[in-house]
Amino acid sequence: MMKTKQIEKWLLLEQTGELSERKRRLLNACPKTEVKRAELKALCGAVAPSDAEPSPWAATRINARLQTQRRSILLPLRVWKPILALAACLTLVVTTLDFKSDSSAVPVAAVAAGEVDVWNVQFEEDLVELESLILAISGDPLDIMEM
Repeated sequence: MMKTKQIEKWLLLEQTGELSERKRRLLNACPKTEVKRAELKALCGAVAPSDAEPSPWAATRINARLQTQRRSILLPLRVWKPILALAACLTLVVTTLDFKSDSSAVPVAAVAAGEVDVWNVQFEEDLVELESLILAISGDPLDIMEM
């Protein structure tokens, strides 16, 4: 027993010649098929056939519209070559200038000095307090080494 929607769908496919032989046999075996075929014939008889035909250029225009919508976002290789060459040159220049410049020692010294200032007495007291809290929580004084 097939559903009504499935029967209608398969009847339309049968009418256009797109229904497979296996599905056609299943469709003919269903008792509701004849009723739906009669409805479809009545509907086709009620609608007058159209004399209008699409213009000869309709398929070309539809295809052109679909092609413009399908345009790729990626750039072609001839556009990428100069971009990649420029990126490679800039990378080479920046790394060469950074490698040869003597100004790179100044930021390292500033960072080293900053790290010394961060380690002060208050920080050391906080670390000692944290260690004692961990020891109190763990209950085993030798267990702190697992951290």
